[in-house]
Amino acid sequence: MNDRRISWTGQIRIYLGKCWRLFLNEKQWKNFISSFLIILIICTVTSSDMFREFKDTKNGAFAVICACIWIGLFNSIQSICRERAIIKREHRTGLRISSYLLAHVIYELFLCAVESVIVLVVMLLRNRLHLPPSGLVFPMAIDMYFVLFFVTFGADMIAILISSIVKRENTAMTVMPFVLIIQLVMSGSVFELKGFSEWVSYITLSKWGLDGICAIANTYEHVHNQCDFASVKGCDPTAGNLLKIWAILLGFAVIYIVLSIVVLSQVDKDER
Repeated sequence: MNDRRISWTGQIRIYLGKCWRLFLNEKQWKNFISSFLIILIICTVTSSDMFREFKDTKNGAFAVICACIWIGLFNSIQSICRERAIIKREHRTGLRISSYLLAHVIYELFLCAVESVIVLVVMLLRNRLHLPPSGLVFPMAIDMYFVLFFVTFGADMIAILISSIVKRENTAMTVMPFVLIIQLVMSGSVFELKGFSEWVSYITLSKWGLDGICAIANTYEHVHNQCDFASVKGCDPTAGNLLKIWAILLGFAVIYIVLSIVVLSQVDKDER
């Protein structure tokens, strides 16, 4: 098939169809089961005082954000590199890299949207007795959903970028743990960050996801040690702060998408 005869949007539709066939034929819907099991395990070990006590809320939020990042990375860490030879061949016959990648982005957005619902529902059920009574922009559940979704989607786009850079699936799986460790260590939840490490934290999804959950939790008037929330940067319980956090997380995802397109456009230069 000569892809030069197919429009940009037509190529997106073709590759979206391919992604959907993979979803069915390779049973990628099992990702939803994995997401459920991951967040279920996380929620069984988080404290029942999450959203009541500052420390328990911060630790619980960190665990949930870790789950979202892991789910997002695992979604697509091998999705591009495993098709690199096919991409190279079809690119020479007219494949637009932007069409190909945007089709994957749309597909991954669907996966992340469903997985975020699963994470949200399990987390809300686990803490149903003392959830924050209100949200900052929308109702609490919707505010929380957007934080979880943007973190999961951002992690997914990091995986897309890695998969666009590396040439082998094994390499992608080797790189992924290092990315995960950076996200977790630099979140500011486990270790006190100062100087350079603090600056690095500002480019991690984990730091902003943690800030988002804590900002929503800080609306709970009866939370114990609520003054501790005020001492943490980013936990300001205002609509403007939460909107800023959403914008930053979405901005990271857009940057990763653009970089993926730029990097994969050089696929013809592969030496193999």
